[in-house]
Amino acid sequence: MRRSIPLLLLGLASLSGCATTGSGREGAVSAGRPFPATAPWEIPEAEWRTQRIVRMRYEGQEGSGTLRLVLRFEDPESFHVSASDRLGRRWWDLSVRGGEALVLWVRERTFCRYGGDLEIPALSLGPVPARAVAALLMRRLPVPPADARVWEETDVSVRPDRGVELDFKDHRGRRWTTEITMAGPYHWTPGRWTLWRGDREQASWSGDVDGMARLVESDTGLELRWAQPRAAVKLAAPLPAPAVPSGYRPGVCDGDA
Repeated sequence: MRRSIPLLLLGLASLSGCATTGSGREGAVSAGRPFPATAPWEIPEAEWRTQRIVRMRYEGQEGSGTLRLVLRFEDPESFHVSASDRLGRRWWDLSVRGGEALVLWVRERTFCRYGGDLEIPALSLGPVPARAVAALLMRRLPVPPADARVWEETDVSVRPDRGVELDFKDHRGRRWTTEITMAGPYHWTPGRWTLWRGDREQASWSGDVDGMARLVESDTGLELRWAQPRAAVKLAAPLPAPAVPSGYRPGVCDGDA
């Protein structure tokens, strides 16, 4: 199995050296909004300090298969993802802390350290903050608007049962559109989103009411489907600091920061 297949969502083949953007939380309150509203790119604090299993199916030009991902999520800047195949063989581990990432290629016993935005070439999303990995797995928008006024000036009080449309650019100038709906008091969640290249779709994502998420990369036809088969459980203990196990050697890390 090639690295680009088991990695998929993470796309850690290359990273840029750019600093990650803010969480977007500063855009969640405006003069007309008396209480903070969880923006669709934020992970609600009720989801922090949890552990969950995600089952993923991928299909594309390089083949198809399934992965079992275990996400141990402390907060948006500190989480761990482990990937294994259907036979239980671990492929890679990802640890994120403070916007920096450590990847362990378990079968090769090599490691790579990265800083800055994660590149996701398999999906043509381009560089995104490290926390976007957890955001995608947890059905949130991977990036916030570059201009906080996009959220501040959105009238989310208008027919929340019908959804609200957002059209914005991220800190790299890429255009995103999304439809969000109210999932609870002051809690907004995306039902679908699209990343654009000019007037063409680069990638599109949708989530259904049964918990299935689907992401399609338009140019290559790569398709990912994932779901969380069981409810999340509380994280048993704080995550340890990322560390390279004994016996691992530096790997070939494209785009090192």
